[in-house]
Amino acid sequence: MDFDGLVKGIADIGYDWHKQRIVQNSSDNVPYINKTVKALEAPDADKANSAIVISAGPSLHYNDSLSVLASSDYKGTIIAIDGSYVKCLKAGIIPDYVITLDPHPTRIVRWFGDPDFEKNMEGDDYFSRQDLDIDFRENSLRQNRENIALVDEYASRSKLIIASTAPTNLVHRAKAAGFDMYWWLPLVDDPNSEGSLTRQMYKLTKLPAINTGGNVGTAAWVFAQFWLKIKNIAVVGMDLGYRQDLPYHMTQGYPELVQMLGEENVTSELFPVIENPDSGETYYTDPTYFWYRKNTLDLIANSGATLYNCTGGGILFGDGVRQIGLQEFLSDYG
Repeated sequence: MDFDGLVKGIADIGYDWHKQRIVQNSSDNVPYINKTVKALEAPDADKANSAIVISAGPSLHYNDSLSVLASSDYKGTIIAIDGSYVKCLKAGIIPDYVITLDPHPTRIVRWFGDPDFEKNMEGDDYFSRQDLDIDFRENSLRQNRENIALVDEYASRSKLIIASTAPTNLVHRAKAAGFDMYWWLPLVDDPNSEGSLTRQMYKLTKLPAINTGGNVGTAAWVFAQFWLKIKNIAVVGMDLGYRQDLPYHMTQGYPELVQMLGEENVTSELFPVIENPDSGETYYTDPTYFWYRKNTLDLIANSGATLYNCTGGGILFGDGVRQIGLQEFLSDYG
């Protein structure tokens, strides 16, 4: 299968991989659902003027974006995705909101400090293979305990925007840490179609649905735009691509490509190089990230909104995306 064919099939592939898990997780989480995102109060004053969504792409590491934000006097809303949350805390940033989407049964809880760290990481090279933060990549029992303590200290100061599809171990961890949790439902297909997973999950949970674009970073932007009603929203760490010096095997989706196609068929044709017109730099992407990019641009176009991309690289550019430096956004809107 070529690159275009894989991109067109990503939605179906993800659907097949997750369909049983997301419905089961939603069913398991019903006893824990208390408040929904409908119960959130709209931000006011400076918090309503602007927001920064912190994704966890490679640029967060290379561009030291968290240090820039931490050293500023930014007074707007800060939204972290699950994968950037502990990084934020270590940088001295306490997000107003943390959002989670992925239903994976063992990996996602690690972003919050994993009480079953050894068991869940056994035989799984997801983090050791790809995380550019060496400190996190070479995570140890000691470091995991430190992450647990850090999250326990600050969790009560952030609102957790938690998907119905969250694995049970993440729900238990969030409750133990003291998060104020607000539930929502990922819109994974057309609710009006026969056999719709979204409709099945809605019948179980009665939760409001949010279009995610297939990934938690875009879901965070949609949440800020349409639920918090914030107009000026910047993103950092939303690369959707990789620097060309990064080996293919260190990319997030490489094992899945090998599993589907066989290692001999995972060639450079599946990792096209794209030039960022603002920086002139080139990055390569993969079918999944390219699909995320298309979904995000479609959501922006349909909303008529502007996304301020302060990532400082990557492949998220196009109509409705304004690429500016993080310092400029902080100065203009912070």
